Amino acid sequence: MSARGFEDDIPVTNLDEPDEEEFRIDDEDDVHSQPLDPENLSDIEIRPSLFKRMGSKLKELFHFPGNSRRPFEYLDNIELFDHNHSISSSSFEDLGSVSTDQITVSKKKPLLRKHLFGLLIALFLGFLLGSAALASKQKLGKQQGTKISKKPLLNNSTADFYPTTLIISLDGFHPHYISKELTPFMHQLFIEYDSCAPPYMIPTNPTVTFTNHYTLVTGMKPIYHGIIANKFYDPTADERFVNTNNSVALDPKWWGGEPVWSTAEKQGVSAAVHMWPGSEVKFPNGLNPMYVDKFNKTEYLSKKRDRIFQWLDLPIEKRPELIMSYVPNIDTIGHKYGIAGEHLKRELRKVDKYIKSIYEGISSRKLEDIVNVIIVSDHGMAPTSNSRLIYLDDLVGEKFMPKIQYTDAWPLYGIRPYNDSDIVPMMKEMRKNYRKDTNKNHYNIYLKDEILDTLFGGSDSRYISRVAPLWVIPKVGYSVVTHEEMKRKKDMYTPMGVHGFNNSEVLMRSLFLGTGPFFESRLHKKNTKLQPFSNIEVYNIICDSLNLNPAPNNGTFIEGMSIIQQNNTLDEEWKDSRQYPDVSFATEVLDVESTYDILWSNSTMEYEDVDYNNDSDENNEEGDNEEEDNEEEDQDRIEYHEEDNENEKEKGDEEEKEDNDDDDDDDDDNENEDDKHKQEDNGNENDSLSKEKGKSHKTEGKEGASGSSLWDKLGDFVDDVVEEVEEKIDDFKESVNKGQND
Repeated sequence: MSARGFEDDIPVTNLDEPDEEEFRIDDEDDVHSQPLDPENLSDIEIRPSLFKRMGSKLKELFHFPGNSRRPFEYLDNIELFDHNHSISSSSFEDLGSVSTDQITVSKKKPLLRKHLFGLLIALFLGFLLGSAALASKQKLGKQQGTKISKKPLLNNSTADFYPTTLIISLDGFHPHYISKELTPFMHQLFIEYDSCAPPYMIPTNPTVTFTNHYTLVTGMKPIYHGIIANKFYDPTADERFVNTNNSVALDPKWWGGEPVWSTAEKQGVSAAVHMWPGSEVKFPNGLNPMYVDKFNKTEYLSKKRDRIFQWLDLPIEKRPELIMSYVPNIDTIGHKYGIAGEHLKRELRKVDKYIKSIYEGISSRKLEDIVNVIIVSDHGMAPTSNSRLIYLDDLVGEKFMPKIQYTDAWPLYGIRPYNDSDIVPMMKEMRKNYRKDTNKNHYNIYLKDEILDTLFGGSDSRYISRVAPLWVIPKVGYSVVTHEEMKRKKDMYTPMGVHGFNNSEVLMRSLFLGTGPFFESRLHKKNTKLQPFSNIEVYNIICDSLNLNPAPNNGTFIEGMSIIQQNNTLDEEWKDSRQYPDVSFATEVLDVESTYDILWSNSTMEYEDVDYNNDSDENNEEGDNEEEDNEEEDQDRIEYHEEDNENEKEKGDEEEKEDNDDDDDDDDDNENEDDKHKQEDNGNENDSLSKEKGKSHKTEGKEGASGSSLWDKLGDFVDDVVEEVEEKIDDFKESVNKGQND
């Protein structure tokens, strides 16, 4: 390894539980428990209150001998007890007929009483202040769920350490990318090392960076934490969130839930966060990480490694116990070059060396029994093609395209008209054009209410208004564009890789791998494989590893434990019924034997060259011939335009590019939005939208655009007739209403 960094390491462009004290007054008699008799009040001996009793005692202190027949009078105490005998004659006159001997005696006892009085006052004030502080702390605990983390003190034979958890996010890293050839160390982690891992982790919908990274640290579905996409409009705030515009995106109003670094800081565990989406947001409660590194797209992997160990090498009073680091490299390469090829291979080797260097650094410091390491990704990646395009302007129609105010998300398209009154007419037009589209088998159109639960994870959130009213949902590998956009791109669709599709797709799967003392103690055995789980569970896993009490979230936390338990381990005979990439079109994948396939594939995959001059749906019937011809014409150009894509830079209209931009500057506004950081919905939602509607992905692969069965054709015909009748009835009602108004 050179002093400069890794080989070919190019920059990527693109707190103990306090003892509770109680002040309790126990009555020595039970007079207060007796019923009050208004006619015999004088017969009841009512005990004076606490403050009256204290007042009486104070009066006794200032009661002078021989002066019992007179009530106590406040005099000029300074002159009365002046040790320099500077007592005025007027003061003595006020004392009455007191002998000289009496005055001599009283000069000592009142002095003692004065000190005793001061001591009592000080004790009383201290009691009041202590009680107020305790009450305030108890109130804060109830409001925030405060729990001081129980942190055992550990030692690596050199220094004291608290239990530490390191989380590394490899953006866009699909679990199928791991292989002995390209990522030998990560392969070793899966095969030989004492690791805990499911075959894959399920991202949340939509499968984009910001959405999923915030789900990872809050344990909440997007509809509940508020970041429903990389870009969206909020009609309540009348403002648009754009992940690449820091002046907007770092406003706390967008971000709901409680990120794990706030949970940690609240409970006495300090956090350091390196470039994680959302970590730069300054929350008003002040529970922000101790250390925050801003996004830097040109940073070397070696710098990321050094930063982690700078934190681990700090003295214990300054050392963070929760460290989070974000690595965008694989996502950046995936967008530029797709899911195969030498560029991806080279970057995978670099990332593997980076992960290996982290484990070597931990080992050299003898921290294997102190530091937990969790490696995650936010989503996978899917290939694109000029032959798999859905034209939005053809679907919406010439009449309604000018009425669109915003398009949200990407590659899923949320459509928001200027006027709500245009929602229904626009949807009618879209349905009419959809029925005529020979490409309709590769996408679906929905109203907002139809997909809130399946796509965004719920319909009872305060962020519902952030979801656009109309949606175009393409199948994996298909992209929504406009003719104008393709003209700008000179009819060459970019980027080469896209994510954001339904989380049930094999290509969208994400990675989870955990090692360290927490996993070993919880599972009681080494090299354990877990059942696939949703990424909403990661927040609770992190909290569990640091003995933190998690904030409310959508994940699983039963009897103080996350899902890292023996009853969630994977059956040794488990095999995946679906084979990567599980798409209906021919596409290139890495020509190496994946570790995933070695462990869990039902059949050995044959890695051989694919005829990329025939990029059609292999299972489609004759109705897809025209589409097959288009794919044949365009595929050769796709293979050789990679380097040219870097020079294709197009910027969105209102988006201000900040340091958080990915290298995908060659893409248009929608693409740039997705390239910085991506996040997704909940993995507990294994059913896809297509399955929700009764159409599975595999069924799609077997049906052509016009090669559907007789019953499907009959069903389409009936649907067409019914919708046409409904349209005629609506037109008739409108004409009647118009006539009445006239």
